[in-house]
Amino acid sequence: MIMRCSSCNSAMERVTLASHMGTTVEIDVCWPCRVIWFDNLESASLSPGSVIELFKRIHMARDGNRNFLKSVTGCPICATTLKNTSDLGKSGRFSYARCENCHGRLISFVQFLREKSFIRSLQPHEISALSVTVKQIRCSSCGGPINLESDKACTHCGAAISVLDEVAVEKALAELQAKEMQRHTPDPCRVGDAIMVIEANARRNSTLQNLHQKPQTQNEWLANINANNGLADLVESGIGAALAIWLTN
Repeated sequence: MIMRCSSCNSAMERVTLASHMGTTVEIDVCWPCRVIWFDNLESASLSPGSVIELFKRIHMARDGNRNFLKSVTGCPICATTLKNTSDLGKSGRFSYARCENCHGRLISFVQFLREKSFIRSLQPHEISALSVTVKQIRCSSCGGPINLESDKACTHCGAAISVLDEVAVEKALAELQAKEMQRHTPDPCRVGDAIMVIEANARRNSTLQNLHQKPQTQNEWLANINANNGLADLVESGIGAALAIWLTN
């Protein structure tokens, strides 16, 4: 079955990832709309390594075409109108649209990252400070423009102005990496553990080379925002910096 995006009606890309149980999970992604369709309980079943992999894929998609996220209509499986829902995670509330027939849920990239404790909302004083040098940004949730001098949230979808929390990202990635290594380690006393560590470091170095970028500090990526015609996405801008720094540690 070809899954179609509830926002743009285009065919979504099916992405196969690993689950906690050693099986695979198939999710559907609309890269232009920056949304993910999870069948029932799929998000919770992702392995730590799959969360990291999806984090990287979101980063790699930052330069592709981007659609303005329209109001969600129906479930891609049963066409029932999706219900806007919010849950409380470790780092605060995150929102998504769910099928009331339990077929699954549609969640934006930024809300998925919020669910996994990668991002936080900016406080009013932080928005005011940022507006001195950055006048306009792009909403991380729907893609609409936000005027930092007058808006305290997105006027199109109501989403909070979010930024990647570099401390939270470093902590979350380290925890996920440790859990993933533990998941693949059959016996901590075996010499093979050392080989796994070497291979993991090699994969990280390879990924860094594929990113074609050097590590950036938070001040450096904020300074580059104005080079994007005032429509940079604070979350997307921060992902590259945080991921590059983590990969070189």
